[in-house]
Amino acid sequence: MAIQDHVLYENFVLADEYASILYTKLNVKNFMTLDNSLVEQAGMIKKINTYTYAGKVEKLARGAKNNDNARGKVTVTTTPYNVAVNQQVFDYTDEDQMVDPNVVTVGLKGMAEVTVNDFTDAFFVEAGKATLSQQYPSATGISYDIVVDAIAQMNLEDEAGLFLIINPEQKAAIRKDPDFKGARLGEILFNGQIGSIGGVPVVVSKKAATPVLATKEAITLFTKKDNEIEQDRNKEARVNTVIARTVYICALTDATKIVKFTKNE
Repeated sequence: MAIQDHVLYENFVLADEYASILYTKLNVKNFMTLDNSLVEQAGMIKKINTYTYAGKVEKLARGAKNNDNARGKVTVTTTPYNVAVNQQVFDYTDEDQMVDPNVVTVGLKGMAEVTVNDFTDAFFVEAGKATLSQQYPSATGISYDIVVDAIAQMNLEDEAGLFLIINPEQKAAIRKDPDFKGARLGEILFNGQIGSIGGVPVVVSKKAATPVLATKEAITLFTKKDNEIEQDRNKEARVNTVIARTVYICALTDATKIVKFTKNE
């Protein structure tokens, strides 16, 4: 009699459960533009162009022209990003599953949480590359006036998409600001949101070593393969391996849409 393949869970079952857990926790995707253009492109390198403009407005007399030092100039910076294969594995034995069937669900949850942390770390690495900067006094923290000054640097026509991400050490100070409004049911746009200041949602994250004010256009998540689940099995040892894989890059794509906050000691 032939020995049949022994499969405890079909791939699609694990993939659906993994995706459900992942997207429940993956709040950081709400802070980025999502781009799937890499799916159709060959290669594992993505070149990102970022642009800065410098120029001055002059009031001219009749017949006069702009001075050379006031003429506008666009500077283009090209940064190559290597598309990364982000993979993790989880092993369990048939005996593990027989003792406690929850071991697979717990393993998938753990894999999803590690993936969330990976995406979040990638986001804050790119956020740290922001070229616009706003200082705030270390004694009083980030206030309404500081946020207004930061917004002014961005020169936005529409401020509706702004969000402010702070770390826990800034939370108490910003809550004491008279212009801070605590979050109410139905007003929460993001996980971790504690309220708003000047109409801008305020989100707290332990990963935000440097607070940032941004729109989702600042940073783009380029996905080449999204949440691929595979399985392997050592039949003799009865060891099952679940493989979770995502292929992507996270890149700062518009430096005019993000301001980082630094302490003025």
